[in-house]
Amino acid sequence: MSLPDDSSVASDQLAEIRAAADRLLREGGALGCFPTPVDQIMHAAKVEIVPLQLDDGYLDRLRQKAEAAGTALLSALSKVWGIFDPKARVAFIDPETPKNKLPFLKLHEGGHAVLPWQSIFGIFEDCRKTLDPDVKAQFEREANVFASEVLFQRNTFTVEARDLAVGLKAPLILARRYGASVYATVRRYVSTSDRACAVLVYDPPIVGPTGAVSMLRRAVTSSAFDLQFGAYRWPGAVTPADQFGSMVPVRRMTNPRSLALTDANGDRRRFIAEAFRTPHQTFVLLHADPRPIRGVVLPSLVAPPYS
Repeated sequence: MSLPDDSSVASDQLAEIRAAADRLLREGGALGCFPTPVDQIMHAAKVEIVPLQLDDGYLDRLRQKAEAAGTALLSALSKVWGIFDPKARVAFIDPETPKNKLPFLKLHEGGHAVLPWQSIFGIFEDCRKTLDPDVKAQFEREANVFASEVLFQRNTFTVEARDLAVGLKAPLILARRYGASVYATVRRYVSTSDRACAVLVYDPPIVGPTGAVSMLRRAVTSSAFDLQFGAYRWPGAVTPADQFGSMVPVRRMTNPRSLALTDANGDRRRFIAEAFRTPHQTFVLLHADPRPIRGVVLPSLVAPPYS
C-alpha cells in the first residue's frame, strides 16, 4: 500500500504558506543563492538546530515531559528524524539523518516555528491537552509544503525546470543545484509541471519465490495528469514482467522508452518512461509524449530494462 498524501493543503493555506516562505527567503537573503543556504535561512528564522540522538527512550521521555507541561511537540511522520520545541525554538535533529535529507528536514522543522498558527501552540504551558491527531497531520503537511517552497525558492525552480529538456535528467541536475535530495526534487518537478506527468516511487525490490517484487511507496502526479486521467489506479506491487516493473533498473538507470496509459475517457495516451534507482528507492518518471499512438502499445511488448 502506498503512503498517504503528505504534501497537499487547501488553496487558502497554500497562499499563506507561500507568503511565509517568500518572507523568510528574503529575510535570509537566500533568493538566487545556490545551493539554497538552509542554515542561513534557519538563522533568519531564529531557530536553533541541535544534533541529538532521537532514540526511542529519549523520545518517550520527551513525550512524557511534553504531556506533563502541556507543550505540543511536533515530529516528522514515518521515521522520526527531527522534533521541534516551539517554546524554545529549538529543532532537535538526529545526527544519523542522511545528509541529503537534512536540508528539507531542517526547513520542515522551521515551518513549525515560522507558520504563526502553528507556533502559537508553544505558549500554552498550562494546557494539559495535546494536539488532535488530525491537526498534527495537517501541521505536518503544512510544514512539508513550507519546506518545499523555501528549498526550491518558490517559482525559481519551476522556471528553471521549464528551461531544461523534459525528462529524468532535469530533476537530477536541479537536485544538485538546489542542494536537495533526488526524492524531494523529483516530487517538486512533477507537482509543479504544466505537463501531464507522474513519478512512481518504489521501495527496493524484494526477491520472492516468483522473482523480484517492487512495492509502490508513493505516486505523485501533476495537475495536468489528474485532469486527463483522474484518480489513476497504480498497481501496488510490480514485477519485471509488468509494464511498470519492467522499468525498475537492474543497476542505475533505464533509457527512455514508450508505453501507453488509458485516460479517464478510455483513450490510450502515449508516455515516455524512464527510471533512476538509488539504494533506498526507485523513481519511474512518466511524461506525456506529444506523438500520436499508431496502433496499440501492449505491456508484453515493452522492452526489457536496461542496466
